[in-house]
Amino acid sequence: MIALTMTAALTGTAACAAKGGSDTGARAAGAGTGGKGCGTLTYKDPGGNADLSQLPKKIREGYNGYFAPVNTSVYKDFKAKSTGHLKIGYSDSFSANGWRGDALARLKQDAAALQKSGVVSSLRTANSNLDNSLQIQQITSMINQRVDAIIAIPNSPTAFNNVIKQAYDAGIPFITLNSHVTSPYAINVDTNYHLTGELVGAGVAKIVKGQGDVLVVDGINGSPASSTLHQGYQAAFAKCPGIHVKGSLEGQWSEATAKSLVLQYLSTHPGQLAAVVNSGGMTNGILQALQQTGRKPVPIGDANPDQGSLVSLRKLLPDQYAAGVTPPAQGMDAALLTAIAVLHGQGPKYDAIVATPTQITGRAALDDWIRDGWTASSAAQAPAPPGTDWLSPQQLRSYFQRPAALPELPPLT
Repeated sequence: MIALTMTAALTGTAACAAKGGSDTGARAAGAGTGGKGCGTLTYKDPGGNADLSQLPKKIREGYNGYFAPVNTSVYKDFKAKSTGHLKIGYSDSFSANGWRGDALARLKQDAAALQKSGVVSSLRTANSNLDNSLQIQQITSMINQRVDAIIAIPNSPTAFNNVIKQAYDAGIPFITLNSHVTSPYAINVDTNYHLTGELVGAGVAKIVKGQGDVLVVDGINGSPASSTLHQGYQAAFAKCPGIHVKGSLEGQWSEATAKSLVLQYLSTHPGQLAAVVNSGGMTNGILQALQQTGRKPVPIGDANPDQGSLVSLRKLLPDQYAAGVTPPAQGMDAALLTAIAVLHGQGPKYDAIVATPTQITGRAALDDWIRDGWTASSAAQAPAPPGTDWLSPQQLRSYFQRPAALPELPPLT
């Protein structure tokens, strides 16, 4: 059921982009009310010098509306290093939420398995807690220690450009995960956050029939992912003159922080909300805040729900939600395999490897997505829904000039 829903939306995406119009995409998103085009999507080519026509149609769809130009990768002719005993560095900018914790846990699991097979010799990790200067120092240390590749989640799209160039000059591929940077010397393994935000916003707009006050709970201010998701919501709501964004809060992708901030907001804004949109994994905190203030649940947009959020949505709002997904474990797998493929000389075609986003809505989708054993208190991030090929090893082959077999990673649980 869920796979059919996603396929319909994505087929509309491709047709719309190819023709330069919006009719097909509008049908895929569902006809909206409350204004011309409300609840529909807008697509555009990302620009840049990369030839995306080489990609299979389904993969190419993921670049529609991507917020940054896509260019040919400077690593396309990178000379292969030894295929074994690789030293991997991981630089995180923040760790105090479930997504980051799940991503790190998966990387450690992957590295441990690859150490046993001889592909990886060591993993060095660092976290800067949103201190850009500290993160730059930590990356510089990894360069000086001659790691073979660096995977990073930078907290700024531009502040790290100099140190990324230093890594490139030292022959160290620099791979970002879900945090696009403007440096041409990085490969961004990314989600199309703008399109994800627009899909979620359009879904919510359709549910509320294009009318009412909406509260937005963002991730971390300044983070490329959070900022771009927000732009996607704005693009969707801009088509709905009856929808008014009454506030934007920095929830930091934390249930506790989101709950506290929403409680504060509700205490000073007694008016009725039509919906709340959040940048991922904060739905339970939002619902708890509504309940604690005596309000009924309102339709929810969640760009990347955790397991507990999905369970709560099925119980309280099974037909009153719109969701996207950015699974940390599958994203980390893709980033690590991209780094290994570059080191093996497989020649990446582009400076951005972008997963195709989805819009998930409806009771049947939740039934397909939720797994046995999940409860409302399950804090782990939800994996991609059934039927979603999220930058799998087979799919990654399309992004490389000389694709070859990649090491097998532990099964996802």
